[in-house]
Order: sequence, then structure tokens, then C-alpha cells
Amino acid sequence: MARAVSTVLDVSVCLLLIGAAASTLVLAVPEERDPSEPNADTVANSLVTTTAAVEVAGDRRSHGTFAEHLSRAALESGSIGGDRLLASTYPDTVDRAVRNHTDERAYVTARWEPYPNASLHGRIAVGSAPPATADVSTTRRTVDSGIVEPDAAGGFDSLAASLSAAYIEHLFPPERTRAELLDPRTARRTADRYRVIAAVLGVTVGSELAAADTRAANERLARALGDRVESDLEAGYPSVRVARDATAVGSIELVVRRWDA
Repeated sequence: MARAVSTVLDVSVCLLLIGAAASTLVLAVPEERDPSEPNADTVANSLVTTTAAVEVAGDRRSHGTFAEHLSRAALESGSIGGDRLLASTYPDTVDRAVRNHTDERAYVTARWEPYPNASLHGRIAVGSAPPATADVSTTRRTVDSGIVEPDAAGGFDSLAASLSAAYIEHLFPPERTRAELLDPRTARRTADRYRVIAAVLGVTVGSELAAADTRAANERLARALGDRVESDLEAGYPSVRVARDATAVGSIELVVRRWDA
């Protein structure tokens, strides 16, 4: 009889131990993220992987991921000292495309800054900033700007010239832009783009445009922009080496914020 009672107790203790172990295992499994919580990573992943065709101007469309469109739009929205360098409808079409792809609880910004606190920069913001009381999830990604990093040796003037030339050439690729100047369908629109940025920089490119000499036009714009960038660099950095180390011309910061309802 005693042996039977002992066996029953042994089985009971064993079951209690198994139950405790099972409880421990359940507690050790990490909880899955509540799907109702704000998740900026999901939005960011979609922006860098989903492709779309967005109208640039006229009947010309640009293909790429939403992140690439945001990067290009940030550059098209470039300004220096608060003065907008281009008059472009592309940032607006990118804004609409990204809004349609996300929702009203997402705020997306893309910013190009060739060096910290640069007076030359570009930015686009899509959506409304989150409410102050919202639970906000934030994620950051780095997107390639498509601009070649300056590798010029020498002083501030050389660095500024290299950086400015790279930016201008990105806005006006010489061969493609020359073809657009020679095409009656796009000549006026392309020339107007040149004239707007030339006026902001205080130069004229009339003779270069008449000859469809895009390289000469680009050089004139780059020299004028370079003078302003050089002054900016000299005022902000103790040496050209420090300035060169701080440049991030090839990168654009993409920031996604998302919040709960």
C-alpha cells in the first residue's frame, strides 16, 4: 500500500515538474510584435524595394524604387543659402506617388547634405509630421545619391570646385542634356532649367545654350556655385583635410516615421 502511495506521489511530482518546465519554456519565447504598434521598418523596406514610374516633365518618366525617386527629388529640390536652384515639378509628382504608396500615418523625408551644415543641400518631405502625443517608430536608411565623391587634392578651392562640378553634372548630364537642347520638343524646357539656376548663381549661359554646349554651360554654373561652396567650407572647417573627411556627397539620408492611430 505504501509503495502505491509513493508511486502516486512520484507521478504527481513528475507532472508538476513537467508543468513548471513547460511554463518556463513558454515564458522564454519572445513575444511577437503587436501588429497594431507603429512600425517604420515596414514602410522603409517597401520604399527601398518597390519600383514605380514617376513623371519627370512632359511625357518623360523616371523609373526606380520609391527610395530612388525620393533621392532624385531631394537633389532636384536643391538650394543654397535658402535660394532654390531649380524650378522642377518632379518633387511634387514624387510626393504624390509616395503618399499614394504609404498612408496618412507615415512621414518620410529624404535629405542630401554634401557636408554637415552645408548651405548647399536638398530635401523633400512627404506627409505630415507625427502628432506630439503619438507613439512614433523611426528608422533611417542611406540611399545612394548618384553623385561621385570628390577626390581632388589641394585646398578649399579645389574641393569646392570638384563638389560643385559633380552636383551640376548630376543635374545636367552633358550628353543627354545636349540631346534635349537639340530636340524641339524638349529644348525650351531644358534651356529654362539652365536659366533658372544661372539666375540664382548670378551668371548667364545664353551663348552656351545657343550652341548647345552643355559642358561649357556646366562649367560656368559649377564655377559660380564653387565660389559659394568654397566660402562655406572655409567658414565651417579648420582645414581642408577635415572638410574632405566630412563630405558625404554620395549619400542621402532617408528617414521614415510612423505612428499609431
